[in-house]
Amino acid sequence: MDWRSLAGLTSKNIEKSCAVIESDERFIPGAVAIKYFPMAIERAQGSLVWDADGNRYIDFLTSAAVYNAGHCHPAVVEAVREQVGKLQNYTVVYFYNDRQVRLAELLTSTAPGDFPKKAAFGFSGSDGVDAAIRAARSFTGRRQILSFKESYHGMTTASLSVTGIIGSDVKKRVCLDPNVVFAEYPDPYRNPWGIDGYADPEGLTEEAMRSLGEILDRHRGDVAAVLIEPAQGDGGMIFPPKEFMTRLRDVTEREGIVLIDEEVQTGMGRSGRWWAIEHFDVVPDLIVSAKALGGGLPISAVIGRADILDAVPVPLLAYTHTGHAVSCASAEAMVRVVRDEDLAVRAEEKGKIIAEWFREKAKLYPFIGDIRQKGLLMGVEIVSDRISKTPDKAMALKISWAAWEKGLILITFGKNGNVLRVAPPLNIPDELLQEALGIMNASLEDAASGRVSEDILPYLKGW
Repeated sequence: MDWRSLAGLTSKNIEKSCAVIESDERFIPGAVAIKYFPMAIERAQGSLVWDADGNRYIDFLTSAAVYNAGHCHPAVVEAVREQVGKLQNYTVVYFYNDRQVRLAELLTSTAPGDFPKKAAFGFSGSDGVDAAIRAARSFTGRRQILSFKESYHGMTTASLSVTGIIGSDVKKRVCLDPNVVFAEYPDPYRNPWGIDGYADPEGLTEEAMRSLGEILDRHRGDVAAVLIEPAQGDGGMIFPPKEFMTRLRDVTEREGIVLIDEEVQTGMGRSGRWWAIEHFDVVPDLIVSAKALGGGLPISAVIGRADILDAVPVPLLAYTHTGHAVSCASAEAMVRVVRDEDLAVRAEEKGKIIAEWFREKAKLYPFIGDIRQKGLLMGVEIVSDRISKTPDKAMALKISWAAWEKGLILITFGKNGNVLRVAPPLNIPDELLQEALGIMNASLEDAASGRVSEDILPYLKGW
């Protein structure tokens, strides 16, 4: 793409960023990316990042909900510095070290349920989902995994197989796991039954459970696991009715099906609880964590019932760098920061402030169709009108572009690409939060008044 032409559409200096972009496009495959803005990140601290040209931004993305405690938190940096100078890693496949044991003990103490628990480690949410699937199949002796339409679970073969937001034609070409079935996720705002799930959560639950029950009937006795996000993240931050989650848990317990709670994006305090599943008073069998867990370093964890994880044949949870010492040290520091600094409580408080701010703005801007929020898990749906709920991806991208020009990183996501993704650090200072809302206000006004050029749209890939 000719990024230098895009540079003519902004008053920002992006010369150095464009040089990085041109090299990136020469050497990095396009499939790596869903690019938004012409910016090459150079450094970050707390809730701020700077690009190669020195432009400063408030971070409302946090590297896709990774930096819950902000960038370069001192406790995380010190833990990494100390560990990397002592032992970078030595494989725990053949020997032992205390780093993964300490982290496992700490993590299992955060998970709901009064049964014995263990934790297994990897490197990304994708391999965490893979491991949970292997565990469920090993434990039950069954093959089928029930996932949900518009879900996102990762990019390894198994995790891509259970991802509902990727088109079936793509899946067929890369020969993915055929033992996966997809149910409708009970979206209160937009669902195939035309039910207003906010006004009638029981009716939405009834239809979703009926549809899901038909799938279970077709595969009775061969469903190993139900894999669900307690908030469907890349689908647009969609929260199901509490009644649905309760009834789903009842069905899985009755049928001997493993309930896998995929908390790669939703965990570590971001929802206002340690794990988002806690909003539903449901205890899953397994929890998958990644993203924010490592405080910026790559690590994933599957946490849950010891008997399920112990059912996996040796060595099918082993990688050379499983429980990597430096990543575990960073993750242990991150877990303690979330706990000791009450980040879940702070997420709850700040999330309410932002959600209420958007509700006020919705009185002025009819393109704000739905505001979905628990803690700092938030999606703001942009529509052409509230009656038809027609997604307006172009308007959402214009708002994001205007925010970027003014110094706020705000992107879009969702099954229709029209949802503003609001995910700042849980400890964002009040003054930066207010500055960000000021930028957002100006961005909404610019987009609504036509001051954002249509010419930027071909350059912004987005979801």
